[in-house]
Amino acid sequence: MKLALLFLGVCLAQAALNPEDLREKVYEQQREYLYKYEGDVKSGIPQTSDKYSGMKIEAEVRLQFKTDKDVLMRLEKIKFKSLRGELESPEERELRRLTKDSKEEKIPEQRQHHAFQQEFQSSSEFELSRESESEERLPREEQERRQRQEQERRDQKPKKSSREEESKSQWEPSREVEEEVEETEKNMAELRRHLEKTIKVRYEKGNVTKIEAQKDEPQESVNIKRGIWNMLQLTMDPKNVETLDKDSKDKSKSNRAYDKSTEKLFRIMEQDVSGLCETQYDIRESRLQQNLREVTKTKDYQNCRQKVEKLHSLVSAKKIESERKDRKEDKLESSSVSRLLVVTDKLRSDKFLIQESETRSQHVYQPYSKEGGEVITFSKQTLKLKEAKQVSEQMPEPREPELKGNLSFVFQKPEYKQPREEPRQEKTQEKKEKIERLSKEISKEMKHSVSQEAPRKFVELVKELRQLSEEQMKKILKELITKPLNQGEQRKQRLTDEQTQEKNQTRKVLLDAVALVGKQEALRAIRELMELKKISESEVEMLLTGVSLSIQPCPRTTREMLEIAQSERSQESKQIRKSAWLSLGTMIHGMISQQKEGQMQKKRPQDQDQIEQIKREYSQELLKGIEEEKSEEEKLIFLRAIKNAGLEQTVDRLQEIISGKDSESNTKEIRVQAIDALSRVAKKLPNKVRQIALRVFQNPEKSESERIRAYELMMETKPTLSFIELIAQSTQRETSNQVGQYVYTDMKSRSESKLQQDKKMSKWCKIALRLCKPFNKGIQYSESRKWQMVDEDLDMGVSLDLKSISNKKSIFPKDVRAQLRLNTLGYDIKLLEISGRAEGLQSMIDSLFFKKQEEKKSVFDYMMKKTRENSEEYRKSKDQKQKTVAEIEIGKVRNSLPIQTRRDEEEPRLSLSTSWSDNEVSFQEFNKEDLKKMVREGKLPMSDLEDQLRKGLKHQLTKTTFLFEASRQIPTTLGLPLHLNLTSVLIVKSKSEGKLEVTPKMFREDRREDVRKIESELQSNQTIVLYTTGKMTVESRVLKSGVAINVTLNTTLPVSGKLSMDMESQKYKWTMETPQQERELVTLKSTPFVYTEQKQTRKDREGRKVEVTRRQEILIKGKKIQKQPTEYNRTFGREEFGVEFRLNSSMISRLSKEKRSPFQPLTGPVELRLSAKPGQNKPEKVEVELELTKSRPSSSERNSEKTREDNRWEIKISAKHEQQDREMRIKITDSEEKFEEDSRRRQLDSRDRNIPKKFLVRSIQEQEPLVSEETQDMYEQGRKQQTRRTFAVQIDRTRLPRESEEFKACVNMEFEYPAYSDYSLIQDRVQKANIEAKWGRDCSGNDKKMQLKAKFQKSVEQRRQERKEEAMFEENKNKDSDEILRAESEQDFESLYESLREVLTFGESSSRSSQEEKKSEQEEKKEYFSQTHSDKKREIRENVFRKCLQDRKEGLKFSRSCLKAIEQRSQLRELDIEIEHKNLPTWMKQLVSDLHKDIQHRNYERTSIKDVDVRNEENKLRLRLTVDKDAKEMNITIKTPREESNITRISLEQPKLKFNLQKLLRTELPMQKDLSIPFPLRFPSTKYSMVEEYQNRLMNKQYWPYCKVESNDKIRTFDDVEYKYKLSKCDHILAKDASPEEKFMVLISKKSEQKPENVLKVFLEGKKVELQMRSREESERRRQQSGEKWSSQEEEEHKHDEMEITVDGREVEVQPEQSLQIRKDQNDRDSEVLFTIKRSGKMVKIISEKLGLKVKHDLHQTWVKVSNSFRSKMAGLCGNFDGEQTDEYSGPSQEVYNHHQMFALSYQVPSKQCETEGKKLPLMRNVMISRKNENDKDETCFSKTPVPQCPEGSRKVKSVKQQVEFHCLYTNLESTKKMLKLYKTKPLDKMMSKKTDRVQEIEAELECREQ
Repeated sequence: MKLALLFLGVCLAQAALNPEDLREKVYEQQREYLYKYEGDVKSGIPQTSDKYSGMKIEAEVRLQFKTDKDVLMRLEKIKFKSLRGELESPEERELRRLTKDSKEEKIPEQRQHHAFQQEFQSSSEFELSRESESEERLPREEQERRQRQEQERRDQKPKKSSREEESKSQWEPSREVEEEVEETEKNMAELRRHLEKTIKVRYEKGNVTKIEAQKDEPQESVNIKRGIWNMLQLTMDPKNVETLDKDSKDKSKSNRAYDKSTEKLFRIMEQDVSGLCETQYDIRESRLQQNLREVTKTKDYQNCRQKVEKLHSLVSAKKIESERKDRKEDKLESSSVSRLLVVTDKLRSDKFLIQESETRSQHVYQPYSKEGGEVITFSKQTLKLKEAKQVSEQMPEPREPELKGNLSFVFQKPEYKQPREEPRQEKTQEKKEKIERLSKEISKEMKHSVSQEAPRKFVELVKELRQLSEEQMKKILKELITKPLNQGEQRKQRLTDEQTQEKNQTRKVLLDAVALVGKQEALRAIRELMELKKISESEVEMLLTGVSLSIQPCPRTTREMLEIAQSERSQESKQIRKSAWLSLGTMIHGMISQQKEGQMQKKRPQDQDQIEQIKREYSQELLKGIEEEKSEEEKLIFLRAIKNAGLEQTVDRLQEIISGKDSESNTKEIRVQAIDALSRVAKKLPNKVRQIALRVFQNPEKSESERIRAYELMMETKPTLSFIELIAQSTQRETSNQVGQYVYTDMKSRSESKLQQDKKMSKWCKIALRLCKPFNKGIQYSESRKWQMVDEDLDMGVSLDLKSISNKKSIFPKDVRAQLRLNTLGYDIKLLEISGRAEGLQSMIDSLFFKKQEEKKSVFDYMMKKTRENSEEYRKSKDQKQKTVAEIEIGKVRNSLPIQTRRDEEEPRLSLSTSWSDNEVSFQEFNKEDLKKMVREGKLPMSDLEDQLRKGLKHQLTKTTFLFEASRQIPTTLGLPLHLNLTSVLIVKSKSEGKLEVTPKMFREDRREDVRKIESELQSNQTIVLYTTGKMTVESRVLKSGVAINVTLNTTLPVSGKLSMDMESQKYKWTMETPQQERELVTLKSTPFVYTEQKQTRKDREGRKVEVTRRQEILIKGKKIQKQPTEYNRTFGREEFGVEFRLNSSMISRLSKEKRSPFQPLTGPVELRLSAKPGQNKPEKVEVELELTKSRPSSSERNSEKTREDNRWEIKISAKHEQQDREMRIKITDSEEKFEEDSRRRQLDSRDRNIPKKFLVRSIQEQEPLVSEETQDMYEQGRKQQTRRTFAVQIDRTRLPRESEEFKACVNMEFEYPAYSDYSLIQDRVQKANIEAKWGRDCSGNDKKMQLKAKFQKSVEQRRQERKEEAMFEENKNKDSDEILRAESEQDFESLYESLREVLTFGESSSRSSQEEKKSEQEEKKEYFSQTHSDKKREIRENVFRKCLQDRKEGLKFSRSCLKAIEQRSQLRELDIEIEHKNLPTWMKQLVSDLHKDIQHRNYERTSIKDVDVRNEENKLRLRLTVDKDAKEMNITIKTPREESNITRISLEQPKLKFNLQKLLRTELPMQKDLSIPFPLRFPSTKYSMVEEYQNRLMNKQYWPYCKVESNDKIRTFDDVEYKYKLSKCDHILAKDASPEEKFMVLISKKSEQKPENVLKVFLEGKKVELQMRSREESERRRQQSGEKWSSQEEEEHKHDEMEITVDGREVEVQPEQSLQIRKDQNDRDSEVLFTIKRSGKMVKIISEKLGLKVKHDLHQTWVKVSNSFRSKMAGLCGNFDGEQTDEYSGPSQEVYNHHQMFALSYQVPSKQCETEGKKLPLMRNVMISRKNENDKDETCFSKTPVPQCPEGSRKVKSVKQQVEFHCLYTNLESTKKMLKLYKTKPLDKMMSKKTDRVQEIEAELECREQ
């Protein structure tokens, strides 16, 4: 029996393997196979709505196998259908399943009816209908009968009219609507004709390798056939195919693993419609029948060797490189799964028959986060075998066959879409009429306000222009674009002003559209219009720039642009020439740039040789513009064009300009621009560019601009981590503060970047910063900053990069750039960059901002004065004028020691440039000669402009452009292209009319009086409309379907009013007009929808056939997320102001139901409207009046201890109406008074009763340590001086209709703070604030009231630390520092020993295991105590209080340690706030309560709450804020009547404010925002006010830079360089304004070299102030006259050392703590104040607010403070104040010395008073040496810097040897002979700029005496 069964099985197997039996079931030659094909595609947003749109293709596919490999294919019975509708919800589907008939269950189509819905709601596995197999086994008659029944059932369905169906499809769609495209339609007939054509396919072993079709058949038709063949693409045997699963160590050539397996699983790279991509095969045996295989193919489109894709964009963008694994690599993801039933021949793998094939694919576009929604396009294809038979009739092969490619999709070329024909006159006229109509309609839509239709019609206008041929374009533009109409042509054509304006506006709209056409035809038309001069130069610039950004660059279009740049019109106009060359560079880059995956770039030629030839050709053209003989202006134009082009062939030439042989012959501006020109080449040749830039960056002799630009260039090359660390390490040796700070701040900002594109660079910069030297010099230095906003929920980010390059010659930056970057939709876009560069304009800036008060008559009066001073008449009158004492002495100093003027040697230069999408599109360089003339003469023709302003000016600007346009196309499996389009239209309309009248005229040159009155009128309407549309569309010739979203933002700002300013009475009046009708101020509307679009032919009224577009839309309402949208409606101001403001909003929340994000367009419609309209009793106008009065203290008040100054403002706002007048009066009083109060006698707070009093307030008996009694008295007097600033605000408002009484409010704000900075160590001062608000019926306080009391003071911990330091000093005041440290160490050691003993002593009876468990704890405690001990020792060593006291013992009262100790002890680290309230409104109480809870919630982890047995005072809220020592963190204590909460460690460095108005205001609107403050929070101190704290923070304590001369001969310069130099009786220039104005000079000397007292002379404002010690005789005489005698103690303390103050040789008396104002005319009290002399103890201050100068002197120490306007203008012992320390020792002629002694001697003023007791002054002279050079020729060498040398007849007493640099010349030259005569008489000029030929050691003779 078993044997029989075995034999039967063998027989059956042989029967199955019989080839003769399988011949009918596999593909064989001369056989024909008929398939039924269905393909549909559906698009929607399934997470938001079930609505969809799509299209369907039905056809019969006939295949004829001519041979085993050649197959003919033809489509028959072709139908196209449009689909739209709404899918079933899960509840509806379940209900239908329960109620449907059992017979329907047998119909297979019902289960496949909603394929789109099944894809979204089921798994990714596709189930084939098994019933199809059983159907094939039924007789043919039964199959035909079933088909007839089904067709009859469908025909019985009622049909709806198209109009009814269209109206319903928009708002109430049916479940599914199918509309077949009529066969009579022209496009359908044309497409059907091509689809029915036969194609020939090479089909080898299941793979399509070649497709041939008729020559005239377009790729559009072939692509649809490719989609069908894509379902027949099959690899059954991977034996001879390269698989991706092969192991690396397996070296066998064949895949033997698959030889004998029946089930196969493998991965290969397989060709399909989308390209050559990874395909996973799963082949299994089917259970339905023998030799039947089930094949499943899964495509991975993320791994493709060749991917079909088409990209285009107006802006260049880079795909964001993501490091996160959970983040999608592409916003658009595709997937595809195919399932096939295949009959196979086991003997031959290439023999098979596909019975059924189904492919399902989806394309998911996720622009935001997952919760924001996804746009999905799903496609399904089925192919079922209906019939297989012998060929009865041969198909005709393609006529004129042409190879169309392989299976990969081929995009349709434009010329195939519309075959080129000679345009008929009628067709051109029709196009012209449509374009003209659209232009006029857009112009009308923007006449008064911009309507919502204007942007949409503008997009339509651009599309129409893009469809024109070259002849049509030229003809239409010639006729429509004419020259703008002037007044003469207007009168000639008899047009009104309105008609003229409309014509010009229509012309402007058309020009804006032409600039965006982006075709070669448009470029040629522009060239013709340019040559005919129908367009102006600015219009040509706009058109060329727009075309270069929008065009698809190719060799022809680029050649066209080159010809335009070289044309005659371009050579005539500089503006056109600049634009043409920049546009050419942009097009070259777009043409040759290699397209990367996902990168939005233009097309490029395919032939590599052609690309190289193009590069060589255009590089030669561009390099011609930077040849040596070209002007600087031409070089700058071509360098910018080279930057746009980014050609590698230009690198060598640019290197020569940057640092090669041509470096010195080119200006710095050209070298900087040459470095910039390498930015686009940096990524192509990173190593070469990096070497060029590194050489510049490491060269300290290069300018700051060159070095910083070189650094930026290196960072553009994507450097490695090691290279970035190399740059960071170089900052340790950096000598330039400008370069060092820029590199440090740039790396720091890069490390903090949150943009996804910067993640990798951010990580590397964080590592490199560890090696970087921190530079925090302040905002006056070069720096790079980033301000970013990143929303991870929206997956978007924006970054504003601000970069400034400063100059040591000016505080103002000379190079400023602002770059706007956008990270959105998966791309990083450099959207916009604006840069400005200015040099050589310091004198102009000084004249504008730092001129004297009396010269502020007009903008350029000061410069005009300088012009008059240079005239010969002025010099003669000046010579005849009698000179003052100050002028005589200044002249002597100038003759004895000439100081080279620190004038700006750079030529004036000002340029502005704009870059769009990393392409420089425009730059404007102001005329150099005009700038020079303005600097020299101060001339500016402003009088004509003022006359026009008096008459009235009108300005109107309208600009329409594409802000963004991008498209991306990929193929679908149906062979139809999927389009992603994003278009953003920006419309800006500005309309302004105004008048301005100034009395007297402002720009009149002979004006001698101030402005008395200003009258102005303004009517303005500013409108900005941003229209954005995004589409995901599947397109065919006859149908379009997809998803779209339209977003419109419209903002309008109308302003109308008058302004009157009476400068004499200080009354100002502003009159505003109220709206007469409703105006929408802000409108935001977003609408997502699905749509289908079909072109149809209809007859117009005249019976002509016209082509119309039938579009049907279905609005997506987002009901799957929210049944009803979130709405917010609010009105306000209707009764109060008479103008009603209305805010309406409606939106759908995100999928997570979170309402935080304000805008989620894919979730449903969004609408926001803010409008204004007339309210109740609307006033015609609103008047705002402001009156300012100021009261000054009288002479009696001025002399009293209390002084008070009041400023009063009164504001009256009135809106008058016949029925209701509205009026509000606001009175503001600002008063300031000084009084005396000792803070140590203040009352303590009741909250501090548990703390010892010594930790809360200082005792009166405590004295300042180690200071004299006089200083002690000065400190005591200063502590009592307080300032009280009071602001009082009173508001009176008339009652409103619903109110019963008038409203009043009074707010009194009182602030008390120290009048002077406290420079004592023992200080205990506070700052107080008291704010009291009363409102309601009156200001008596019986109604609503709130009072806030705040106090800044020292914290308890701070006081404890101070007490500890002082106690340590008292115990060890007689010991030196080593003994103090030793005693503290011994004491700490004892405490450490005791602590360790406690730690190490445990019970001896404890078990061994417990001791082992505690062993680790003991080790940790040992380590802790050792660290504590070392920290304490370091604290003792670094204790600035102890160091300060040691310095005071040595006589240094204000040493560095003392200043630091004073700054530490002046900090007020605690803020106490007490709020008391009464009768507060309920909403205000609730707001405070919600705010309190919100703070606790946000700081939950750091909050502790006590709410048990808490009984605090009612109606009171107390807060205490305490910051730590470093001001980095803060603790907060909040006490309410029933609760006490403590919040610890709140960061102050970058505090974050979190606003949740949504919760506080109890609204559904998304009003939650996190805001990071870019600067830290700071508390005031007794030394610095709050404003000064932030000034020091921003400018690193250089807001008032100072120079200091100490009593121990130490001098500290403005740039913080210290050196020692002993002053002599000779005058030394301490500080002098070395600018041409010479505003001041300070001289210092000693009266006697044996005494420490100094003599100070200050020259300013034509006055001489001398401060010196009064002689002993004079002091005794004064004391005898007063009848007082000195005690012995006073003798020892030099009480008799009084300071004498003289002004122009006359002594003036200034009492202690008093001031004296020096006026221009001292006899006139109303005369201008020049400067002020103040006295505080022995300290005398000279203050000039106008000049920005402060000088302090106490006979022993001197301070000089200057404002930053004197940067790089100073000379003297205080340095040049240029912000750099490398050239600090800069002498009178700007020579730089290596030794501070030689530097100080160079500023010694030679005079006879110095040469006493045989002492001689060394002369500063250049040293001369002679030598023979290597050619044996005589050379004479001069030192580059003067060297002190003893004069003839004297000998040296003190000398030092120094290395000196020499410059050598041939001895026989005439110039050398002249220098030989001069070098002994005076220092040689300009030697520092000469090159160094040798270095030799020279002896500098510092002191000399007579022989």
